[in-house]
Amino acid sequence: MTEAEAHDIKRRHSVELMRHPGVCGVGVEKDQRGNFVLNLLVTGDSPDVETGLPKEIDGLPVSITRSGPFRSFRK
Repeated sequence: MTEAEAHDIKRRHSVELMRHPGVCGVGVEKDQRGNFVLNLLVTGDSPDVETGLPKEIDGLPVSITRSGPFRSFRK
């Protein structure tokens, strides 16, 4: 899969993914083998946050990274 294809999948599915409780970000990254993955940033320590999240979307594997909430630092 190309980087452009991965970003297109992200663009088409980000809004829906962000509706899942605990999902605070969606990005495209490379895994350790150099393949593109859709990385979901999730908040909270509960394993329930991952319930209902896909393992892949349109052939693009999904990875999950635990993160704190994002805050704006604008004044």
